[in-house]
Amino acid sequence: MSEKRYELLNWASSLLKANHRDENIGEILLCERLHLSKTDLIAHRGDDVTDQDALWIRTRVNDHVLNGTPVQYMLGSAPFYGRLFKVTPDVLIPRQETEELVWRVGTWASRYFSDQQSLSVCDIGTGSGAIAATLALEHPKWKVSAVDISERALKIAKENASDLGAHVDFFQGDLLEPLKDNPFDVLVSNPPYISGREMDELDDTVGNFEPHLALFGGDDGLTFYRQILDNIPTVIGQSPHFLIAFEIGAYQGEDVANLIRTAFPRSIEALSVEKDIAGYDRNVMAVLRTQ
Repeated sequence: MSEKRYELLNWASSLLKANHRDENIGEILLCERLHLSKTDLIAHRGDDVTDQDALWIRTRVNDHVLNGTPVQYMLGSAPFYGRLFKVTPDVLIPRQETEELVWRVGTWASRYFSDQQSLSVCDIGTGSGAIAATLALEHPKWKVSAVDISERALKIAKENASDLGAHVDFFQGDLLEPLKDNPFDVLVSNPPYISGREMDELDDTVGNFEPHLALFGGDDGLTFYRQILDNIPTVIGQSPHFLIAFEIGAYQGEDVANLIRTAFPRSIEALSVEKDIAGYDRNVMAVLRTQ
């Protein structure tokens, strides 16, 4: 007797719940395997599942339960801002919270730049290229550059930009070093910000799989913010304003804001710690006067 889709999903959900994993992973995997939308899956939950498809699902659910392997790495892709991005263990998995950073860059840019259409933007620590490619696609007249120290990460980022038709100039190097003396209007970055103590407490789905190079932000989690802020004067362009947009850890808002106040005590036009939809600190946005 053939197994039904709902029977396979019930098995997956029960096993995942019993092991304190996300109960929806079985559904995500089945939709991917059968090329179904969630609506289609719900409407046809009583359809049969082939033995081959059932084995594919069971193998991956067990892998996630036993090892914590992220479903995005199993599938090789992750959604971001309505698009699919290729992901491998060489890059961080794009998070939904980071979509808020992309949205805020557009909102703040429209507020502080009279000619938003031609802005020059740099994304520092691009990883999968999700931020850079999305900004290029959402604002097609912007000139977007992206930097990462990892050659493997840049390979993935370039593939994503190419697959999605996003024009981004990529540079390999340490933070702003490859961009020195090139003028920009906007700097956006989601740098490594996990502190030493937090690294020891990471969920196994993150700590055992995602690249530590893209996670660890020094003992206090703020090392890369300091380094970026120290070098921002080397990339400030001719516009009257310069926009800084950071993603931060859930409790780093005031610390990062104070780093900006210390770095630019007489140049700040606007500075704000913005919370995500869950109510945690998530972005620090700052506008500097350059003239």
